[in-house]
Amino acid sequence: MNKKFCNGSGRNVANSQEPEVEKEEITYASALREEGINEGFVARKLKDLLRAQGQRWNPKKGSWEKVEDYGTQLAALREIAKILGIYATADESSGVLRLHLDSMPKRRPTANTQ
Repeated sequence: MNKKFCNGSGRNVANSQEPEVEKEEITYASALREEGINEGFVARKLKDLLRAQGQRWNPKKGSWEKVEDYGTQLAALREIAKILGIYATADESSGVLRLHLDSMPKRRPTANTQ
């Protein structure tokens, strides 16, 4: 029988002669993975956040309408850029920033204002 001793504060303490039980180390990462939150889960959520929408009251129509939530979309895009390493690191930011504009169209279409 395991005996418990009082340490003077009214609390029972284990007998010091008992072998110590090895405790499994639990980290935040291991706990998250155990709950199914892994890289794939995070990627799916970030993808959903890129399409985030909110609601706004339209007084003319007297109803709510869906609108783009640009703040949430931008925050998700920044996180994706960090994960993919798109931002320059301290070593690369020696004062010269290069932008690749090859994929941008040469001219933007203009709206007819007639």
